[in-house]
Amino acid sequence: MSQAFRYTAEYVLNKSYFEECYQQSINPNPSAKRFIKTAIFALIGLVILLLDSISQAAISTQETYYLGYFFIGLSVVEFLSIRFNKTWWLWRQMMSKAAGEEVKLTIDDKGISSQSLHVNQHILWTDVYRITETDSGFLLQLQKTTTYLSKRCLTKSVIDFINQQHITQ
Repeated sequence: MSQAFRYTAEYVLNKSYFEECYQQSINPNPSAKRFIKTAIFALIGLVILLLDSISQAAISTQETYYLGYFFIGLSVVEFLSIRFNKTWWLWRQMMSKAAGEEVKLTIDDKGISSQSLHVNQHILWTDVYRITETDSGFLLQLQKTTTYLSKRCLTKSVIDFINQQHITQ
C-alpha cells in the first residue's frame, strides 16, 4: 500500500508573486474589441455635449453639460485601464486585503488548499478538468474559473505529483 502524499509550504502574496500570476495567466489582448466600451462612452459624451450646445430646450442645463464630460472622463479612464492593463491589475491586487499576507499551501491526494487570514480556498482534484504547466507554475482550470499555482515554493516531487494528477484525470 502506498503512502498518502502531503506537501506543505508557505509563501507571501507580494508584488513579485502577483506579477508572476499576471504574466503566466492573463493574456492582455489589445484587440479593437476591447476599445468598444471606450468608444461608446466617448460617443455618448460627445452626443450629449452636441445636443446641449445646439438645443435651446429646457433640458439644456448645466447638469447635462456635466453629464457629457462625465462620459468623456469615463472613456478616458476606460482607455487608461486598457492601455495600462498590467499596472491597473497589479494595483488592484496590491490594494486588496490579501496583499502582503502569508499563505499556507497544502497539496495532498484530495487536492490543493490555500489558507491565510483573508483567503481560504480548497480545490479538489475531481473539480480540476485541465492542468496546464507554464514556465513558472500551473494553470488549474475549474468549471467556471482558472487558478494559478506558482512553482516558486514547489519541489520536484510535488511538480511530478501535480503532473501525475493531470494524467489520471
